[in-house]
Amino acid sequence: MNRQKNISGTDLSCGARRIRRVAAQVVPLIFLSFFLGAFTVAVANDMYAFIKPDTASSITFEADTPLLSVAKTLENEGIINNPVIFSLYVKTKGAEPRLRRFSGEVRLSASMSYREIIASFS
Repeated sequence: MNRQKNISGTDLSCGARRIRRVAAQVVPLIFLSFFLGAFTVAVANDMYAFIKPDTASSITFEADTPLLSVAKTLENEGIINNPVIFSLYVKTKGAEPRLRRFSGEVRLSASMSYREIIASFS
């Protein structure tokens, strides 16, 4: 079998293997970057209400409702899109006791940021 060699005397097939190896590492990184970018934009939009419809809803909560249940209710009403991210945000801000103690009706809008939603539970 005769192999073609380039000017430097190395196999031409070696360059093709190198390109395939680099592509096998770079292509997944590109897809991962697009996925993480899209996820970040979606979370930021939900958290800060950059582009959300102005739908409002009155929701009644009872005291001692678990935080994730509150978040799921908000998701079902169309106020938030990511209940897990909302729960993490509430815990990070130290507002979980406020939401757990809250009992009554609250009027919320999908155009509210997470900070405004938490402030409504007073």
